[in-house]
Amino acid sequence: MTKFRVCKNCDFEWHLLDGTECPICSAEDSSKKLMGGVFGTGKHASAWATFFKALGLVLLVYIIRAFMFNG
Repeated sequence: MTKFRVCKNCDFEWHLLDGTECPICSAEDSSKKLMGGVFGTGKHASAWATFFKALGLVLLVYIIRAFMFNG
């Protein structure tokens, strides 16, 4: 007998020691949603996007200034 199972819904494969239900489709995991991260994937994506735009603009001005006055 194989030690792995394949979910019929999402085609995810997991080991039997991890449980009998699909860890992706089970009701337990659907309540544990990750809030996301930095690069526009989370709950506050628009705030992070604005932050990175401002940071990029500041760095661009700094680089142009460094080349103009030091080069």
